[in-house]
Amino acid sequence: MSSEIELSDLMVSAYTYQKEGELSKAIQAWNALLKHPSIDKDLGANAHLSLGNLHQLQGNDDLAIESMLNAIKANPNSAEAYFCLAYMEQEKEVFDLAIEYFEKALALNNKDAGAFNNLGNCHDRLDQSTEAINAYSQAIALDAHYIAAIYNRGNAYMKKSEDELALKDLTQAIELDANFYQAYYNQSILFKRMGKLKESEQASIKAKTLAQQELEHKTQQ
Repeated sequence: MSSEIELSDLMVSAYTYQKEGELSKAIQAWNALLKHPSIDKDLGANAHLSLGNLHQLQGNDDLAIESMLNAIKANPNSAEAYFCLAYMEQEKEVFDLAIEYFEKALALNNKDAGAFNNLGNCHDRLDQSTEAINAYSQAIALDAHYIAAIYNRGNAYMKKSEDELALKDLTQAIELDANFYQAYYNQSILFKRMGKLKESEQASIKAKTLAQQELEHKTQQ
């Protein structure tokens, strides 16, 4: 049997096991492929990426990180591997490292609005409001209706006491989702800070009403 056929069979087996939810067997197949003497760099990077995703699904984060780092060794331009590492470190709340990985990933692929939003979230958790605003703004530049990034940027502006800019973002978030009670709540805080007590009270009532409606809806499910 030729090397190409052997590699193809191993890949088919790995993907088949993944599709069927047999993760351990899929991991074995990918590892067998990585040990094949004819594997090339691109296929090796793909195998390490797949292994990383499978280990993560099994809750083995250390092995997942090891696999993603191996994918980067095989292909230093693997944006996907950097993105995966970034999200894992963000979930572990290791925000400095998550930021480093997001920045490397976005240097390779700067069209991922969600990644810019999460980069902003990492900066925000470190109280780096200016950096967070810049990241959210890049997300919004890619997707003008990205409500999470708009809302998050509004909150970051609030932290910097840039109230007019904060109010503009929170108002836009409400325009995109009239049931966004968190935006109404923060809007209420802003209005009060700006001395607009009537508007603050109205926004507070709206926030409480919507929050209560959502709670009742969840209770009925």
